[in-house]
Amino acid sequence: MTFLVPALLFALPLAALPVIIHLIHLYRRRQVKWAAMMFLHMAQRMNKGLSRLRQILILAFRVLAVAAILFVITRPMAGGLLGLTGGVPDTIIILLDRSASMEQQNLATGTSKRTAGIAKLSQALRDTVGTRSKLVLIENGHLQPQLLEKPESLIDLPLTGPTDTAADVPALLQGALDYITKNQTGRTDVWVLSDLRQSDWDAASGRWQALRSAFTTLKGLRLHLLTYAQPPAQNLAVSVQRVMRNETAGKAEVLLDLRITRDASSHDPLELPLRFVINDVSTTIKVEMKDSQLVMQGHAIPIDKTTKRGWGRVELPADTSPADNVYHFVFDEPAVLQSVIVSDDETEAAPLQAALEAAADPTRKYAATVLPAARAAEIPWDDVALIIWHAPLPKADDLIAKQLTNHLATGRSLLFLPVESATGEAFGGLHWGAWTTESKPASVEWWRNDTGLLANTRSGTALPVGDLEITRRCEILGEGTPLARLTGNLPLLMRADLPGDGNAWFLGTLPGSGSSSLARDGVVMFAMLHRALNEGARSLGKAQQREAGPSSLGSGELSAWKRNGQPVLTSEQPLRAGIVTNADRLVALNRPLSEDSPETLGKTAIAELFTGLDYHIIEDQVENNASLASEIWRTFLFIMAVALLGEALLCMPAKREQIPATH
Repeated sequence: MTFLVPALLFALPLAALPVIIHLIHLYRRRQVKWAAMMFLHMAQRMNKGLSRLRQILILAFRVLAVAAILFVITRPMAGGLLGLTGGVPDTIIILLDRSASMEQQNLATGTSKRTAGIAKLSQALRDTVGTRSKLVLIENGHLQPQLLEKPESLIDLPLTGPTDTAADVPALLQGALDYITKNQTGRTDVWVLSDLRQSDWDAASGRWQALRSAFTTLKGLRLHLLTYAQPPAQNLAVSVQRVMRNETAGKAEVLLDLRITRDASSHDPLELPLRFVINDVSTTIKVEMKDSQLVMQGHAIPIDKTTKRGWGRVELPADTSPADNVYHFVFDEPAVLQSVIVSDDETEAAPLQAALEAAADPTRKYAATVLPAARAAEIPWDDVALIIWHAPLPKADDLIAKQLTNHLATGRSLLFLPVESATGEAFGGLHWGAWTTESKPASVEWWRNDTGLLANTRSGTALPVGDLEITRRCEILGEGTPLARLTGNLPLLMRADLPGDGNAWFLGTLPGSGSSSLARDGVVMFAMLHRALNEGARSLGKAQQREAGPSSLGSGELSAWKRNGQPVLTSEQPLRAGIVTNADRLVALNRPLSEDSPETLGKTAIAELFTGLDYHIIEDQVENNASLASEIWRTFLFIMAVALLGEALLCMPAKREQIPATH
């Protein structure tokens, strides 16, 4: 509970006035001894206990009435915001989830989860703390602390606007932790405004344990979660998996592989219009969904033969989640899907090269090169989509380590394979441990089949990962995201937790027959390698598909990029979906597809993430118009009335007994 007029709390001692007046009145009486009153005194002593209790209760009700009217004057506030939190903190840090899923809205009002949460939090902070607390904003688009002059700034600040990015909630909390420890913020409230999407919270990440340990050491810290976990109703989402310009003797066309998804429980046939726009020329077709998803492969859109490159988008009808109703794409003459294998072991490199040179897409050209570790500097960085690093991990200050980091920053892929003798160096928080030879082949007990290198096929068929035989494995040590585990919860495949669009994986075995059946069976290795290659190929060529994010346009000057259509602030360019150009480069920015997954964290999962911390959950919905904090002076007015009524009842004289008349 807090107060809009806290200065009047200094008048609270006035509640003792009834007691003071009573004592003054008591000592003002002049005692006159009168022998005839002895009998009355004796009778009074017999009822002294009840009389004293009655006097104490009368005084208590009077004190309560005065205190209640003082509380009414101070205008107390309570509710979800500062109820039972101990008053106004020195610093309030707001962690804002601006991910694409936060744009889910109420169609009747057009209010999104993001705008609803910001408006309520701004109003509540204005009414309760005003400018008495230091306000700091950290949002997922830039992850930089921003000081706010007043709570109302949250509403109009560009840094609180919409984006088409994913949120990294552990990174937001790490930003808050760094700010607290660096600035010694005193008593601090941390507010997290989010829709609890599992993909954004990444509960399986090893970062949570370190965050819990660090936050536990901070005194005076309170965490408040303002959540909007309501799933979208009857939502449709569209995405484009592949774009290719195809030309024959008679025609030219753009070929699209696209997917439309909806709630898995929806099976009723649905006819919907699908709008395609290419270079400002639009066409609309009607498609019918009979299941939870509709996959259209090789959908052809005719174009003029003179159009060698261009841009376009696919649009669905409006629904509650506008961010996933549009998907942008660009096309150009396709680049070669090139990969490089850095290895001194020809036996292990040969099956990898063969798999990467085999065409998964007959319309594309593939090239794979093997380089010894001593010639790693010859890697053609601008043209390579995937690097397989089967060599000792480089030192952090080596030039090759910086080049590998830049390779990932541009959205390319990197797969690390273990060497026989580890150097102890790490990359992306992961490093190699000791080798173990199994007495009998180990099998994969668990793997992530919803996304990533081992995901199910487009038809939903699972890869035969469980049939793999692992005879030799190398420990993967450090903090990362597991994608596959062997029996005994031993990691086999992990993804390094690195910022940016690129991906770095660590595979704890080798493809050769001396370590595993990957090369012998072939299917899993082929799928895994080509998925890694395709991920890196998104940023190949002059026409590229990228996920919106802080580093999606590289580290150069953002002002060099020009946007088709409605302009946005330069600092927000990489965060918003659309088509951007820079000289002859053409980039389509889209939301990360993980934002289409509606799964959210439950209370049990949140309790595990915040174990040992002082946290409070406020569950809200866009349709809820109630404020986070409200004045409760009416409650104290009612308490005052009850106190006065009780005092009046106790002050009533006792009922006199009727003395029967004598005759």
